[in-house]
Amino acid sequence: MNIFKALTKIPRQVIYVVIAIAIMIPLLKPIGLPIRIMPKSQRLFAAIDSLGPQSNPILISIDFDPQSMPELYPMLVAVLRHCFARDIKVIVMSLWPQGPGLAEIALAQIPKEFNKEYGKDFVFLGYKFGVTAILLGMGDNIKSVFPVDYHGTPLDSIEITAHIQNYDDLSLMITLSAGDPGWRAWLLFAQARYNARVGIGVTAVSAADVYPYVETGQVVGLLAGMKGASEYEILVHEHGYSEGKRTAAQGMDAQSLGHLVIMVFIIIGNIGYFVTRRKK
Repeated sequence: MNIFKALTKIPRQVIYVVIAIAIMIPLLKPIGLPIRIMPKSQRLFAAIDSLGPQSNPILISIDFDPQSMPELYPMLVAVLRHCFARDIKVIVMSLWPQGPGLAEIALAQIPKEFNKEYGKDFVFLGYKFGVTAILLGMGDNIKSVFPVDYHGTPLDSIEITAHIQNYDDLSLMITLSAGDPGWRAWLLFAQARYNARVGIGVTAVSAADVYPYVETGQVVGLLAGMKGASEYEILVHEHGYSEGKRTAAQGMDAQSLGHLVIMVFIIIGNIGYFVTRRKK
């Protein structure tokens, strides 16, 4: 069997092993492949970067579950690092019942990196059922919807929330959304009804649905999928806000290298096929 015919008969086991190795290398040791920062990601970063210690708090809503963690959880970590590095106070909540578990993981880790204190620098409101009632109620009085935080402490006795009444007392609302309820509810009830400033992070398959609202100015900025998360991680790193692990950037390295290996195998197979066909 000549070499070109052999190229058309590479065992699939060999292909799988090579692709697996290509994916594993960046996950074990980051490569740092270049990633272009999209304007929509830059706009969300700039909106937060314009705030500071004297600004009103930012509200982050964890509207996703563990199935969407690879794309959305790195966004949560990167945004928290950015806020804490800028000394911006953060209020966290969730419209999904799976959200509190994810919030506890992030809030147990990220505040420690910046020596932030619960109640003074951040607070977690938890989850409540009833999307429409929650978002409309928060537009009138947040404490009527969440009279206590996730741990049962009255909001009136917490430094961050003691003087907050509604959306007007928040600098920005960010929803990290994997579906419904999520970004549509925030746009419909918080932005359209109360003119709240809303930033959005979504899975890659949902990004196209959000683009029109970014162009109309209803959305401050957008993070789209793992690439959007990696872009935000890079922006936070380049501005010197954090040296923490960039899991989304590593994931993009693995994905890009895996795609490159697949393309190489396709090219090799086609070369072998056309050369052997020409000889015949």
